[in-house]
Amino acid sequence: MPNHFRLFCVVLFFSMPLLSKATHIVGGEITYTCLGNETYEIKFTIFRDCYNGQPWFDNPASIGIFDVESNMLVDEILIPLDPTLNDTLNPDLGSECFVAPPNVCVHTTSYTVTKSLPYSDNGYYLAYQRCCRNNTISNLINPENVGSTYSIIIGPKALQECNSSPVFNNWPPLYLCVNQPFAIDQSAIDPDGDSLVYRLCNPLTGADPMDPMPQPPNSPPYMPVPWSPPYNVNDQIGGSPAMAIDPVTGLLTGKPNLIGQFVIGLCVDEYRNGELIGSKRRDYQVNIGVCEIATAAFFTPEILCKSFTVNAQNNSNSANDFLWFFNDPNNPGATSTLPNPVYTYSDTGTYNIVLIAEPNTVCSDTFSADVHILQNSLFANFNVANTECTDSLTIDIVDSSIDTLSNIDSWEWTLTQNLQTWTTQEQNPSFTLYDPGNANLSLIVTAENGCMDTLEQNFPVFFFENSMLEDSTEICIGNGNVQLNPNGAFPEATYSWSPPENLDDPNSPNPIANPTETTTYTAEIDDASGFCHVEKQVTIFVSPTVTVTPILDTIFRGEAVSILASYDPTYTYSWAPADWLDNPAINNPTSTPKEDVTYLLTVTDANGCFVERDVVIVVLTLCDEPFVFIPTGFTPNGDGKNDSFRVIGNDLAEVHLVVYNRWGEHIFETNDPNGAWDGTYKGKLLPPDAYGFYVEVTCLGGSKFFKKGNVTLIR
Repeated sequence: MPNHFRLFCVVLFFSMPLLSKATHIVGGEITYTCLGNETYEIKFTIFRDCYNGQPWFDNPASIGIFDVESNMLVDEILIPLDPTLNDTLNPDLGSECFVAPPNVCVHTTSYTVTKSLPYSDNGYYLAYQRCCRNNTISNLINPENVGSTYSIIIGPKALQECNSSPVFNNWPPLYLCVNQPFAIDQSAIDPDGDSLVYRLCNPLTGADPMDPMPQPPNSPPYMPVPWSPPYNVNDQIGGSPAMAIDPVTGLLTGKPNLIGQFVIGLCVDEYRNGELIGSKRRDYQVNIGVCEIATAAFFTPEILCKSFTVNAQNNSNSANDFLWFFNDPNNPGATSTLPNPVYTYSDTGTYNIVLIAEPNTVCSDTFSADVHILQNSLFANFNVANTECTDSLTIDIVDSSIDTLSNIDSWEWTLTQNLQTWTTQEQNPSFTLYDPGNANLSLIVTAENGCMDTLEQNFPVFFFENSMLEDSTEICIGNGNVQLNPNGAFPEATYSWSPPENLDDPNSPNPIANPTETTTYTAEIDDASGFCHVEKQVTIFVSPTVTVTPILDTIFRGEAVSILASYDPTYTYSWAPADWLDNPAINNPTSTPKEDVTYLLTVTDANGCFVERDVVIVVLTLCDEPFVFIPTGFTPNGDGKNDSFRVIGNDLAEVHLVVYNRWGEHIFETNDPNGAWDGTYKGKLLPPDAYGFYVEVTCLGGSKFFKKGNVTLIR
């Protein structure tokens, strides 16, 4: 090579970005055809990455001819580029429904020359070299520094017998689908009818970054590429099963499981009468990625309770055309071709929505889902009340949500304040807050029919703050986090809390603790100079956990009910009021109430921490016969037995009694529960007869009883 031309190449090399140093070359191969009289047609095919590379195909391309025994350069062939031979390959993904990404593009061209090669006892080594491979290759070490060599050997027997090399039938694979099996024909035809055996083989290294386009190429031998573990010549792209080639048919198969760019090497060995007379090597970069296929998918809420309108969210992949069926009996022809249609049904019910992606094609895909449209009957609501606001804020939440058609099945509460979040599924929860500032409370209620409703409310958090942490402070808490020093901190002081378990930051002035049992935390506080050292303690008592059954019961007056609170021998129990309880200081008293009563249970543990539980007993009165007795007759003869007519009962609150004669004239009336008729009218004795009556009774507890009939006066 002339010095001025070599200097031009070096200047050109350093003037291009690193990735432009022939990173466009992604594969190649050399074939030869014997034309007779020691003349051969040599064809070199090269493949170029349309996207990642900058240099165009070499013009001219240099093929070196070397002596196989001595590796010495015999001759150099400079072949000019024929611009009319440039072609762009289309990737075959094995299915017309697979779509490769738009950035997969490979150009190819070929260089052909006729060359006289006289017989040589050593044979000839033909080679083309370039640098470098794409730095995105996954199965090579430092691929941007690895060159490539495309070569073939014409051995003595091939020269002697005017042999021609095999020719592959198909282009190499451009793109493989990750997690999809492939089967690609990489068979070849031998013009001489020789036997062909296929195998995986090592691609070869070539030129380096300092001389990326050597002309002539460097002398052999050529080293195999440096595989990046765990890849090797027998496992070039990974996957299960690994890529393999059938030695007889040349069918290349595998199932890759990683996305990336990979270099593969294939060889076909040429046998004549059982003797190996030549090998042809193919070296190529293959892209492995996601092969998109039309997939139908969409999202709609499974249950709609506030609207009859369905907004379909299309989640299909690799599809441009859509056909929706809404299957509405009131509108049988309801369809849409919009990507995200909106459809309003006329009534409640269960409807099956169907989406076809790429309809009327062999690649169509179908997805369906049911939507249940219900009447809106659920309304979330709650009230917030403060119960403690000294050095912390305790709020009691009373759920007042209603559902007019179904039953409420669950409650999900979320309380947020100062980047902290508390959640619970209790119906009427309580929260304790230790920081001032606004808080947000949200409720999601779900009914048995699946309907949901949400309500949010903001409220201020204010409480009276004590001074700096006392030497020893005791705090009772229930479920939830607690701040150990919410009342202040010394400026420029360091804090160290122990034990550190269940603390969010043991070096914070005010760490958040979440103990599961009673724990005493010790804070060691030091000023900046280390002169002042203070130790203070906070004992966090975990309040007792108590369940009570029943929390609501209904009995008849005169019946007894047993109330049971979970028992712990270290707890003390106090029920108030003590009315009608056999023992207000045990966990399981029996009550025989005469009227509705609400008992408040206070449970205190050995540390003085307590919880309170309410129990409501509703007392019903039997306000009907025979508990309300009305005689059918009486004998007002002054003997002290059955001398008057009255309503008899133990639980009478009010009585309205009216007696009238057979002509409908009122002869007696009273509103006194103890009132009675003595058989007279206007001070005169009435004769024996049947007299009509009407009675209206109100019993204790509000129940009412009505009756009218006849009573017989007997003298």
